[in-house]
Amino acid sequence: MTYIPVAQTGELEPGQRKAVDLSGRSVVLTRGDNGYFAFSRYCPHENADLMNGPIVAGKVRCDNHGYCFDLDTGECVLPRGGDPLTVLPVEERGEEICIRLEW
Repeated sequence: MTYIPVAQTGELEPGQRKAVDLSGRSVVLTRGDNGYFAFSRYCPHENADLMNGPIVAGKVRCDNHGYCFDLDTGECVLPRGGDPLTVLPVEERGEEICIRLEW
């Protein structure tokens, strides 16, 4: 497995986000109340930017059409059955926040 360091521990406060480029793929790193999430920056519905989409209760909403995605699983929860969002595992490794590459 490959772990890519993308931030330092304490760099992001809860609710803050950071744009990350992983070998040409745009990802958003965010810190929630219970840990970190990493997900594709672009909505799988129509490629809208999710960087500033609202995050509530572990779900990100696309501002363009209202699609909502679970940040743990990537499942499209509104509307049900939509294409999933790519989510990646995040781990704190020492003083670094790392994303595990799985694509």
